[in-house]
Amino acid sequence: MPTKYHEVIVNEYTRRLGFLCRVINFLEDVLEDSECTSVLVDSRRLAEGVVVVDAVECSGDVRESTGVFREKHGVRVELGPGDLSLWELYDRVVDYYSRTLRKFMKNLVAKTIETGVEYYLGVLFDGRGFVVEGYVERVAVPGIPQCFSAHTHPADTPWPSPRDLRAISRLLLDRGVCHVIEARNAGLAIYRRGPLTIEDYEALKLLEKTSGASGFPSELLSRTSIRARYI
Repeated sequence: MPTKYHEVIVNEYTRRLGFLCRVINFLEDVLEDSECTSVLVDSRRLAEGVVVVDAVECSGDVRESTGVFREKHGVRVELGPGDLSLWELYDRVVDYYSRTLRKFMKNLVAKTIETGVEYYLGVLFDGRGFVVEGYVERVAVPGIPQCFSAHTHPADTPWPSPRDLRAISRLLLDRGVCHVIEARNAGLAIYRRGPLTIEDYEALKLLEKTSGASGFPSELLSRTSIRARYI
């Protein structure tokens, strides 16, 4: 049975989430291509939509790398001093969602608790967002690369099902950054803090077998770049 269409959302919040995810992927590419120890950006200019790159201890040509990857990811780039690390940007995606679109999703949680019907929010890399209405205790995930997503649970706790974890694995493999499960009492953000590795993927597959009604064994992620954080 197909998922029911619900709503298209394009606003400053979806556009900002898409931008932050593109910046993360851009910096990951520069970091790998230039073989840098770390990379920072200017937080003030980032708020203005400009990525000021401060690459640290690089073997390759940072200027050449930024020129190539800024076109790929559609970001405005300059070189200069930075104060915000790439690793902090992953957390900023979660924080930004918490301050903005989460209120919208919490309203949908109330509907889910009343009817059992789940709702799904997806944000594309270009900043377009959408919400789809599912069915009782399930919602089909649209098969299109997304940078951020969230869905509602009818339960009190936001523990992911094996189906949820398969969808989260797909999101992260597509270089998306975060998925949030919203339930009555809390939300759970599952997100990456680095490029996804084989070890990370294997940990997610193991979680599919161990996550259930008794809780979410987040300790299995402790040695990976994936984090689970209650919000």
